[in-house]
Amino acid sequence: MELKFSKKLEQIIRHRKKAKFSLKPNELIKSLKGSMTNGQERESSSEWNYLAPFLLFVVLFGFLLFHISDLQINKGEEMLERSKFNQLRIRKENALRGVILDRNGTLLARNIASMNVYISVERYLDEKGYIDTVHLEKACNTLGGILGDLWKGQDAEGKTEYSNLSEKIYSQYLNNTYFTEILVAQNIDDELAIKIKAAENELPGVYIDSGSKREYPSGVAFSHLLGYTGTVTAEDLKALSYVDSTDTVGRTGVEKEYDQKLIGVDGEIAWEVDSLGRRVQEEGYIVKEPVAGENLYLTIDMAVQQKLYDLMEKAVVDYKAVGGAAVVESVQNGELIALVSNPGFDNNLFVGGISQSEYKGLLENPRNPLLNRAIAAQMPPGSTFKTIVAASGLEAGVLTKNTVYVSRAGYTFTGGASFQEYGNNSYGPLNLIDAISVSSNIYFCEMIRRWNMDALVPYIKEFGIGEYTNIDLPGEAPGRLPSPENKIELSKSSPWLEPVWYPEGDSCNSVIGQGITLVTPIQMANWTSAIANGGILNTPHLGKTFENEKKEKRDIQFSPLQKKILSEKSLSTVLEGMWNAVNGPRATIRGLSGIAGLTVAAKTGTAEFGQLNKKGEYEHTHAWVTTVFPYDNPKYVLTIFLEDGGQSYNAAKVAKEMIIWMKDNAKL
Repeated sequence: MELKFSKKLEQIIRHRKKAKFSLKPNELIKSLKGSMTNGQERESSSEWNYLAPFLLFVVLFGFLLFHISDLQINKGEEMLERSKFNQLRIRKENALRGVILDRNGTLLARNIASMNVYISVERYLDEKGYIDTVHLEKACNTLGGILGDLWKGQDAEGKTEYSNLSEKIYSQYLNNTYFTEILVAQNIDDELAIKIKAAENELPGVYIDSGSKREYPSGVAFSHLLGYTGTVTAEDLKALSYVDSTDTVGRTGVEKEYDQKLIGVDGEIAWEVDSLGRRVQEEGYIVKEPVAGENLYLTIDMAVQQKLYDLMEKAVVDYKAVGGAAVVESVQNGELIALVSNPGFDNNLFVGGISQSEYKGLLENPRNPLLNRAIAAQMPPGSTFKTIVAASGLEAGVLTKNTVYVSRAGYTFTGGASFQEYGNNSYGPLNLIDAISVSSNIYFCEMIRRWNMDALVPYIKEFGIGEYTNIDLPGEAPGRLPSPENKIELSKSSPWLEPVWYPEGDSCNSVIGQGITLVTPIQMANWTSAIANGGILNTPHLGKTFENEKKEKRDIQFSPLQKKILSEKSLSTVLEGMWNAVNGPRATIRGLSGIAGLTVAAKTGTAEFGQLNKKGEYEHTHAWVTTVFPYDNPKYVLTIFLEDGGQSYNAAKVAKEMIIWMKDNAKL
């Protein structure tokens, strides 16, 4: 099989412009001759025999002069450009990717030296400018045998775009015949380099050049927030205007979110070639210097992130949880000091392309290590949701600080469904502060029975439930708003769910964070921040500052999602209830009290899920806690989630250890 390329033809097509004359020169001659013979006979044929050639010469000469003038004046730049590419072959010089650092300048993602394999297609061009496919495919077979899967340019899912190496070479050369230096594989090791060198007689045009690859020295604690990079795919080339086939792009995490700033601008190296496209000299020269990508400083504190991950890792083991997530958010501006998802993974596995077996292992892991639970785990929030419901009731005027309802062990709804306090407790008369302190289910059920869910839903929505926080990470989930419309819609794909909203049962379940209510850990941290700062719903974010090659820095700007969701009066009352839950006379989270010199406000949640046992109790529970500290001058929110992690006090224990550590290590 012979694959034919006419480079000159392709260049002409690429650069051609429409001719200003529709009549071709030979047609012009025919026309002139016709006009000379179709008229009446000349009086003197001998005179015409001399005049005709002269006129023809004048016309043709004039046409030639006009054409030359047009080329020189009107098309000079175009022809110069075409001439240049007839003489040069160009290879991309990839820009160095910007590094990623924490807020204190500690490196989280860097570049290290690597070796890349290239093949020069010009070595396989015959005397007619065609590709010698026989010899190219022979070399590709040999090189492919040495490289194994490294040439495939696998994406994050281990998928490849080409069935064999020669197909890859043909495809990329066809994409742009000016660039004859094709990147075959990146990040090869010394052993492969030696094998390629040993086979150089069988591999004409194949050479090894220096490059760089991404490295993540910070470990699994940072895997989800940093993400990883991968080689460009055909889909990337279609979707991203700023990349070419030799680039490395961000696949997940901030690597993907800020890819266009991190990637930089590639340079170009050129070689002079002869008429057959062969190099005239070995050393190329720089056409365009590469511009390194910008460095990215995150809001993350590396020490806080690592400590929180370690505590979560221990808690997941101790409480036999499936996994967990934790967030430390700045109350005032939405900066994320830590964003943890457990289990993590080694993002270095994805550098250069992960093998299908390794990727399959991650996918089939029942703990789902690739899921960023902090932003994508949609779970029932349990009693933490009562903070939103309480604030909404206050704002709507259906509650006051002194509204009293009587807590009893439980009661039966119309239709036979039962509802009770957690543990079948009976607290007696409760005001709102007490109801938050003891986390009364009956209190909030009584409130919604006297109100209605349709009226409550707009207030809940103000806190961002069922909507994206717009965190600067890909893959965020929106949660789910507990509305009658959403239940009916959900029932279409959930046969076990009735397509009807029960004013008592569904409404009471929703206000205590059960039923169809779903939130993510980042949403919980964000609404808690809004309670603590007086009603500003910020955009939680990881990006802090960009730094260019000249060490010039500029801050990344984020606008609040909402500048004021509810009144400060309503929110301060809820915060007071959260303080009493830790420090008051009816406190149920006393484990978070007693930190020397620091007062904490908090709300816990034990979210039930799964099947009921013989006692009518759920077999599984998620453990939640969301905290504000210091209470008298709120600075941070810490939210802890343990998936299938038992009771809420398990999460509270983690929170206490973390808050003490932050205090002792001057992180407050």
